[in-house]
Amino acid sequence: MTAAIGRVVVLFGLLATNANAQPERPLPLDPLTPRELARADSIVRSDGRVREFLAGGRSRLIAIQFIAVKLPRDPATPDGVQKRRTAQALLYRYDKNQGMQALVDIGKGAVIDIAPIPGESVPINKDEVAEAARLALADPRVVRLFGDRMPAFRVQMGPPTLKEANEPRIEGLRTVGATAKDPCYRLRCVVLFFHVNNHYVQMNRVYVDLISQRVFINGAGR
Repeated sequence: MTAAIGRVVVLFGLLATNANAQPERPLPLDPLTPRELARADSIVRSDGRVREFLAGGRSRLIAIQFIAVKLPRDPATPDGVQKRRTAQALLYRYDKNQGMQALVDIGKGAVIDIAPIPGESVPINKDEVAEAARLALADPRVVRLFGDRMPAFRVQMGPPTLKEANEPRIEGLRTVGATAKDPCYRLRCVVLFFHVNNHYVQMNRVYVDLISQRVFINGAGR
């Protein structure tokens, strides 16, 4: 009886492990696996055209995501589903305010195509919000907005849990200046939103330009 129970326990453990594991060979339209994300990142950074774009200036990988494409030379399949696993990488260079898209064939380990895109069209990612928050919290003018007791802010990287709802946190959004008089005109600015006791405070006061890494305080001089 003891041996039988032992076999059942081992079998249950194997089933639980298999249930949580990702398939080694994802289906054609599945999201990228962690292994594929890492491989796509390596492929992009090894491409000569991408290295030339990134060379000599501060840059960032904004995102890598799955994209389904069918190239003219791809053979037709009976079910019409593309079997090629491809990813789209989005990169940004700060000093040029310029983005680049790279189409990656993960199976062949090659960048199929690249295309420049305007910096204004490149979205802000979570790491950039965290950088903007770090720059802002190190600025004495921002500290003065909260008086003598600076809340222990952390950057909100996803929807807050019930436990996190009342904790001090920071969110950020991309903002674009409408005219040349706006300090964020044609720059890569993030406006920060501060939560204290689950309420927004100092609304639309703090802006950070990630190109110059300057902090702007609305209504308090720049």
